[in-house]
Amino acid sequence: MKRRKVIKQIGLGLSAGLALPWWLSSCKEDDPQPGPSNDKTVVIVGAGAAGLYAADILKARGIKVILFEASDRAGGRVRTLKSGDSESISLLFNSQSELSSDYPNELGANTIYGSDSVWGKIVEQLKITTVNLTTSATDNYFLDNSFVDGATAQSDPDFIAAKNFLDNLASNSGTGSVQQAITSAGINSRVHRILNSWIGNKFGTTNDRIGMKSLSEGFALLQRNQDILTLADNPMQDALLSRYNNVMVDVQTNSEVKEINYAGDKVIVSGQKTGSGEPFSAEADRVIVTVPVSVLKSGSISFAPALPSSKTSALSKMEMDAAMRVLLDFKANFWGEASGFLYGGTDGPEYFNSGVGRSEVYRTLSVTIGGAKASELSLLGKGSIPVLLEELDSIFAGKATLNIRKDPNNNIIAVIQDWSLEPFIKGGSSYLKAGGTNQDRINLATPVNDRLFFAGEATDVNGEFGTINGALLSGERAANEVIETIEV
Repeated sequence: MKRRKVIKQIGLGLSAGLALPWWLSSCKEDDPQPGPSNDKTVVIVGAGAAGLYAADILKARGIKVILFEASDRAGGRVRTLKSGDSESISLLFNSQSELSSDYPNELGANTIYGSDSVWGKIVEQLKITTVNLTTSATDNYFLDNSFVDGATAQSDPDFIAAKNFLDNLASNSGTGSVQQAITSAGINSRVHRILNSWIGNKFGTTNDRIGMKSLSEGFALLQRNQDILTLADNPMQDALLSRYNNVMVDVQTNSEVKEINYAGDKVIVSGQKTGSGEPFSAEADRVIVTVPVSVLKSGSISFAPALPSSKTSALSKMEMDAAMRVLLDFKANFWGEASGFLYGGTDGPEYFNSGVGRSEVYRTLSVTIGGAKASELSLLGKGSIPVLLEELDSIFAGKATLNIRKDPNNNIIAVIQDWSLEPFIKGGSSYLKAGGTNQDRINLATPVNDRLFFAGEATDVNGEFGTINGALLSGERAANEVIETIEV
């Protein structure tokens, strides 16, 4: 069994004088370059991937940054299960016994999309070992209530039609929902659940809710390769925070922003400390808002003046559904050691063999559920565990219940991260409904009065929405927009 590795100074960030990474070292002559210290202050609302990257770029330019984070930690939807984690309304432990896996278990983002993507390049620069799931694992499927291996699926005509639909998303001309496009294409209903696992669930929703046109436009914009990687030994959360550890001193946690007044020359940001309710405020020259779409739509942050209609219209076409990650620990692997993802479930659209390529122990399944099913299971709390086991039992002839690990008190060893119950996140990832287009993301991303700027995966305009890549690219864009208004 391999011992878990620990990250030690794997990244110091731009603000520490680290050599510029590829996406800045290859800048054009007219791109923003390192500048002298100045007296400008930028407040960043949210310390997820977008906020941390924006802060790092700005701090490297000598601009003072303050990051207000409403929760008690940085990282946003990048979160790794830690041994010291305590149960909360959104993080549930069905047993006090730890999972048997000898590698980090991710509660949020768990894969890197594109080895040549912005996040892939950062991980490469930090010299973190990765596993290429595209080449080292085989995806398998639930079809006709049976387990079907990838090779067998490739010979099924209905599966081939579904795979062709997936491969040609970028050129799909549908204007309704993805499910409507699937139906119009005449694809047999027996593979609809697989398509939902591949598409809707990947964006934290279902195919009947996500719009075809916006998805098609996004896929057409992608520039990266199709590799899917995971970190071999290091926690995803530690990789992100280590990369931006030099702005962590500027993060004020438990600080919920309630109002942003950008009417004057200075922007006034005010809020209250989470828990104590103690008020706080800060004066800034610019503000970057990186909170999730769900928070913006909830009205928990008020803006003065009110946001322009272009933004409220864009938000009206966006949603962020419930999302859950469930970790199930077993005494034996009954789904195949070489399995990567298992697609096609109803209760669990995506089961991931999280130890593949990372360990000699392949006994933990990571289940990702989004959309209506996540809302349904969220209401059950820990009661969602037997629902998932029942689905696995129906596919694997009772082997899930037979092999599930239990503690001495006969409690099933499992962990649930319910992102819809995270008070400052409220869901999984953003998506556009039918009728929405990439222009809506552009409208949401557009600065207001050169005072108010927006970042976060929902504002990505490169087809990377819903991913760490999208969050990082949006943070870079927003930081450069700020720099252009300050350094004139």
